[in-house]
Amino acid sequence: MGVRYSTVSTVVEFGENRLIAWQTGPKGKLERYVAGRIWRYELEPLDGGTLVRETWTSPPIISGPCLKLGDLWSGKTRRDMELTLARLDNLLTAPLTAPTQAADPT
Repeated sequence: MGVRYSTVSTVVEFGENRLIAWQTGPKGKLERYVAGRIWRYELEPLDGGTLVRETWTSPPIISGPCLKLGDLWSGKTRRDMELTLARLDNLLTAPLTAPTQAADPT
C-alpha cells in the first residue's frame, strides 16, 4: 500500500476443516477508521482438493472507501490470495520432521 503499518488479527470464527475468520486492524488512533474488517476462508472439500472461498465484511465507516478502491486493487487481491494459498499448501503438504532430541548426559 506504499506506507508502513502494522495490524492485529484476532480469530473470531472457526469451524474445523470448514471455516476460519479473523478480524484485522491497527490498535490506537486509527482503529476507529480502519479496524473491524472480518476476513473469512470458507473451505469446501472437493474430489482431489478443496475449494477456498475468501470473503470479507466491513463496518460501514470503511466499506465505502474500500469498495471504491476495490477496482484498483482487484488484480493485487487475486495475486495476494494465490500467494497465500500457495504458502498454506506448502505448509500443509510439507513432510513432517521429527523433533530433535537432546543427547542424554548420563
